[in-house]
Amino acid sequence: MRTHGIELDAYRVAEACDVFDEVIQGSTFDTHVPVESFSLLYLNPPYDFEIGEGKNKRMERLFLEHVARWLKPGGVLVFVLPYDRIYDCRVTLTTQFRDKAIYRLTAPESVTYKQVVLFGVRRLRQERERMTDRAVNEGNWKLQQLTRSYDAIPPLPDEPDRQYAVPPAPPARLEFRGLPLDLIEDLLDNSAAWRQAQRITHAPKTEFSGRPLTPLHKGHVGLLCTSGLLNGVFGSDGDRHVAYWESVKVVDRIEEEG
Repeated sequence: MRTHGIELDAYRVAEACDVFDEVIQGSTFDTHVPVESFSLLYLNPPYDFEIGEGKNKRMERLFLEHVARWLKPGGVLVFVLPYDRIYDCRVTLTTQFRDKAIYRLTAPESVTYKQVVLFGVRRLRQERERMTDRAVNEGNWKLQQLTRSYDAIPPLPDEPDRQYAVPPAPPARLEFRGLPLDLIEDLLDNSAAWRQAQRITHAPKTEFSGRPLTPLHKGHVGLLCTSGLLNGVFGSDGDRHVAYWESVKVVDRIEEEG
């Protein structure tokens, strides 16, 4: 048996190297894996929304949709996520997996995020093709009922109450196609081009001081506020305040008769 891992954080990568045979530091979405390569897939994605304009999907759903095809038919999924995010993943979980079981994790850090673990077996292609709309709707409804209440989900028992057979699989091939961001960051300090660019991209902040030659009018104060030059912390002790200004467009309409 050979184990593989993908992790973005450098510290966790170092820890994972003591456990896995191969660890890739980078994004899962930049990693290429042939379909149906793994017999068991452990997935614990970030608990957040995707970042980008017009993007609002949950990362749990995106990760599952991306990696589900890596699992061979009959392979076992072990999916750790907050209990109230299971229904967001219902389409993939219902159509791609059978024999699902959900347990509540009881470790203190797991309780904080209301984590559960979901086990499932990937369906054969023939099973997926034969699924009717009614079967999909029933599967979605069942997932909703199982995760309606966090406290109603049974805790993960110390002794297993069911078994999943992990099928054999040939050696998997993982290929990272992204940029080695940590390595690039380490090399930047020795780059002459980067030092030249820093003069522009990291120019020292200009400090303003002194008194104006003439009294400021309301228009002057408004420009200073909306430009951000008056943002900051003012005062001390009990008279300490944080100032933040922004411009808001207001349209007044006046109708005259006659």
